[in-house]
Amino acid sequence: MQAIKQIVTSKPLNLIIFNLLWVGLVLGRDSLIHLTLPSLLIYLACLLRIGDLKVHQVLLPAIIGITIDSSLTFFGIFNFPDSSLIIPLWLIVLWINFSTTIPLSLSFIGKNKLVAFGLGATALPLNYAVGERLGAVTFGEPYLFSILVLVLVWSVSFPILFMVSHENFTERLHMR
Repeated sequence: MQAIKQIVTSKPLNLIIFNLLWVGLVLGRDSLIHLTLPSLLIYLACLLRIGDLKVHQVLLPAIIGITIDSSLTFFGIFNFPDSSLIIPLWLIVLWINFSTTIPLSLSFIGKNKLVAFGLGATALPLNYAVGERLGAVTFGEPYLFSILVLVLVWSVSFPILFMVSHENFTERLHMR
């Protein structure tokens, strides 16, 4: 059982699954949701059951990311033409997918708040820009303003995702 746990929670497997689902969700969006969503749910069930990952470690970062993206959409920083929701279902699934990487394959980033701040200011806006180039989203005008907002929002929010995904986060809240 320990060997299975090590495989399920391994950083390489987590990165492979994240990237495969990222491609399916960003390129396929709603047309591949019938494949990506069940795949993610199976993987997530394995992480929660076999891998000892706690629900809050995935749920809290996902809620924060979904809330931020919904707010950015509401304020016109993002536009999703094919969505009747604030953000499309595929992006909600993508946030849950990304939230599995925070306590697993990206956990080393959260150990240094300055690194998390810097990557939040660079890597996350870059990721949105890649999605924009692939047609998954359009940015509001002016384009540079949208990028600047992403830099500001994610430089502050990315370190918070690591904080709330810590395995003892909810226990620390109860102790205060």
